Amino acid sequence: MNGQRITELFVLLVFIMGLDGCHRVRPDAPVQQDFEPAIADPVSYMAGNLTFNIRDLEAKINKSLSTTLVPETTFEGRKGEAWRLRVERTGPVHIRYANRRVYFSAPLQVWYSNPIGLRKSKNRKSRSLCALAVNFTSPISVGSHWRLETKSRFEDYQWTQEPKVHLLGLEINIRKIAETILDKRKADIEAAIDKAVHDGLRLDHEVGKVWRDIQKPLRIAKVPENIWLLPKPFSIAVAPVYGNARQITVPLQIAFRVRTRLGPKPTIDTLERLPRLLRRQNLPDSTRLEVLAFIPYADVNHVLARTLIKQRLNLAGGSVDIKSASVYGSGRQLILRADVSGTVKGTLYFHGNPHYDTLTNTLRMEEVDFDVDTKEHLFATADWLLHDHLRDTIQAAMVIPLRQQLSVLPDKIETAFANAKVGQKTALTINTFRLVPQRIIVRPDGVQVLIKVQSKVGVKIKRL
Repeated sequence: MNGQRITELFVLLVFIMGLDGCHRVRPDAPVQQDFEPAIADPVSYMAGNLTFNIRDLEAKINKSLSTTLVPETTFEGRKGEAWRLRVERTGPVHIRYANRRVYFSAPLQVWYSNPIGLRKSKNRKSRSLCALAVNFTSPISVGSHWRLETKSRFEDYQWTQEPKVHLLGLEINIRKIAETILDKRKADIEAAIDKAVHDGLRLDHEVGKVWRDIQKPLRIAKVPENIWLLPKPFSIAVAPVYGNARQITVPLQIAFRVRTRLGPKPTIDTLERLPRLLRRQNLPDSTRLEVLAFIPYADVNHVLARTLIKQRLNLAGGSVDIKSASVYGSGRQLILRADVSGTVKGTLYFHGNPHYDTLTNTLRMEEVDFDVDTKEHLFATADWLLHDHLRDTIQAAMVIPLRQQLSVLPDKIETAFANAKVGQKTALTINTFRLVPQRIIVRPDGVQVLIKVQSKVGVKIKRL
């Protein structure tokens, strides 16, 4: 056998040994499937209670309510005499709440000028006609212009000083005349009470602070990059007012959309103005915050680079080194491409379903399996890979943590609220917090995760 023949046999032997020791896999990439439509911006709702103390409202009303409830006017008596009367408040108005109504009580004094006196009217001396303790009752609601509204009505009164006048040295009881006078003037007194309530508390001042503050960007994570929430409110509604012996509560619900933004703090050029108030018969008592999180494939591949690439997997039929790995989307599934070397060289394709784990707040790739074309090539070359734990290793590595970004939401919202000026007079508390995944959509450039955040929020006015 000549030397050339020996060389050819040697090369052939090496080639055969190479084929036996290193299997090459070069399947075609999976056929690209159509994607589902993207998730539209969801609407979130912040539900809370605007609560204030009755004593604070009482102080506001007394401050704005004039001492003179009915200025001096002329009232014609039954015999043609001209009574000049005025009604004054001689003490503070007191408020109590019961059965969805407010009750006002106030001490009043009625003054008169002697109708048959001989002095000129401008020199007539005013005298006390009577004094009484008056009680009013009224429903209470929030008007469309963000003011408390009442419709006060006389309920009853008690005389604390019987209506009497002194004429020609005689004291004459004129109770019926006084009752007639009060009956004609009670509408003016009721209107004065309602105006004091209307002017005493402007809810738009308090709600407006919350409305403006909720529009500020909230940073919820710094690593691996700044993640910001951008709420944009567009409507606000109230339910019927309720209360107890100490406080009155206005249920609120703010509707808004929220987006996430990566990178430096976003600049908000203009803030949405407080809109016209909407009224609802019932409002839920929990906040519904729906966050549309977007995880780009670049972020997923960054995680893979730390956890999967350059790993050597010692399997039953040999070892496999993962040289590179990347994830992309196809239809409703995620596709993982892994370039490997070692006992098997070439490219492996896996597919799996995205899943959000509420316990660990992680995005996972589950039900991982080889692509069909990859399976066919492995059957022909290295079928032992199909029966080994490579798929489990890939699935365990496909975990994208989101817990850090989402678990701090309540603290971030409270902190942002407390740092604003509204925190000086108003307190906000988030009592419960629960994350519920709604939908996961695979898109060409990443994965959309719609997460529902359930919580209860309270807004309490510390002082008016």
